[in-house]
Amino acid sequence: MKPRPFLKPLFFFDLDDTLVDHHAAEEGAQRETHAAHGALFGGIAFSDWLAAYRRNNLRLWHEYGIGTIDRPTLTARRFALPLADLGLDAAHGVAVGASYWDAYSRNWRLIEGAEDALEHASQVGVVGILSNGFRETQRAKIERFGLDRWARHVILSEDVGAMKPSRIIFDAAATAAGGGERRRLYVGDSFATDVVGAKAAGWFPILFDRHGKGAPEPVVFVTRLSDLKPLF
Repeated sequence: MKPRPFLKPLFFFDLDDTLVDHHAAEEGAQRETHAAHGALFGGIAFSDWLAAYRRNNLRLWHEYGIGTIDRPTLTARRFALPLADLGLDAAHGVAVGASYWDAYSRNWRLIEGAEDALEHASQVGVVGILSNGFRETQRAKIERFGLDRWARHVILSEDVGAMKPSRIIFDAAATAAGGGERRRLYVGDSFATDVVGAKAAGWFPILFDRHGKGAPEPVVFVTRLSDLKPLF
């Protein structure tokens, strides 16, 4: 019997808040947006606006993920709903949204250690990025920082038609990388979508818990991307 050929392990990464600091970029862009529309927001504090936006955005993405709304609906409501929650004119949602998207890309930054982690992973395995989100935004981040220098495969929910934690997107990543029986590791910052989804799909999950929030059940975790190297 011929021995099975050696297949390099798969090391796939989440994008937002694992490689690119989305949380900080979002807050920075919203701060610029709040300042640019001072006449609209009046005496409403920035913290109240940010909280209203994040609360509504989280719910809209959940609805989008389970298929109860489509992308145009999400886009139309993303800024209109938090404005309405604060008693402001929701009709300004389009203008506020345009300001935000203009500022969002200016605030993108890599998380410390991202490039080193990708470089090390590429030396011992096959690297990929697996992410939820709109394709043009996510691909723009990858292009901005040249992450495709290491990531041979980019699997995005909008291309696949399924969002994490669905097994479909993890299976699509394994298939794109050539399939076969091999070690599969997935690094992400969300327990609910990254850890749960990866584990259910037969991948070994690693939680990137840089803020020390913990997890509802035992899981391998790192608080710095540099700590991934021995795990690879």
